[in-house]
Amino acid sequence: MSHKSYFRIGLIFSLILHIGLVGLLVAAAYIKPVVKKKITHTKPVVQAVMVDQASVDQQIAKIRQAKAQQKSNDKARARKLKREKNRIKALEKQRKKRQAEKIVSDKLAAEAKKRQKSADANAAKSIAKAKKAEKAAADAKKKRIAADKAAAKAKAKRIADAKAEKAKKVAADKAAQKKRDKIRRDKLKREKEAAERVKREAALAQEMASEQAQLTKARQRAVLSEVEKYTALIINAIRRQWNVDESMKGKQCVLNIKLSSSGLVYNVKAISGDKYVCKSAQDAVYKARTLPVSKDPEVFAKLKEINLTVQPEFE
Repeated sequence: MSHKSYFRIGLIFSLILHIGLVGLLVAAAYIKPVVKKKITHTKPVVQAVMVDQASVDQQIAKIRQAKAQQKSNDKARARKLKREKNRIKALEKQRKKRQAEKIVSDKLAAEAKKRQKSADANAAKSIAKAKKAEKAAADAKKKRIAADKAAAKAKAKRIADAKAEKAKKVAADKAAQKKRDKIRRDKLKREKEAAERVKREAALAQEMASEQAQLTKARQRAVLSEVEKYTALIINAIRRQWNVDESMKGKQCVLNIKLSSSGLVYNVKAISGDKYVCKSAQDAVYKARTLPVSKDPEVFAKLKEINLTVQPEFE
């Protein structure tokens, strides 16, 4: 029988007990002691009756005793009902405790069964895994042996290939070294030839520079000579047109004269000197109009804008 059936039976038993107790209490409440009423005479007493006082007292004592007994019985029933309630409560508590213990026990048993089942499954898995591992180890050993053989064969081939490669490299290094030596010798030869060529070219350049310097100096001397010559001719041309008097004696003027390639004067200005002398000299230049210039471009370049110091001459 399951724990649910036990619980149902206990509940029905508890209800029956409670209903019986409640019925007893109700019956006790309705039962009252018989009390003899005192006879009162509303009509005139025709005949007197003798009453025994001892009998009356005895009857009253019995009634009181019956009430006391009833009260005592009620208290006894209440105490019994309370004890029964406490007993039922204790029984219910024990039942719940046993039920809880049974639930825990059943749960523990189920968990134990589950653990056992899991342990059995794990053991089966471990056995299968161990067998699989043994097979894998055997397969791995076979593969390792085959791999070792292949590795040994490959190593032997590598050693042979390395020896052949080394011999090939040695031969290639020798050839490369020979080629490098030839390249180095050719380079040194070219560098030597280049150095000698540079040396010869430098000597030739120095010689040519020396000759050019000499030619330049000679040309410069010639140009300066021509410039001096044409400067003197220009001064003479100005003097021929210059009207001077005794007041100009000992005085001078510096003129800036600009000439065209044909010698035509197109600008004259006084830079410094006596104003009167400068004005007279400017007039003489404009009067001359065209001054002598060289056809040589180098000489003309130094004459096209010239600063002249002019001073009147007296015979």
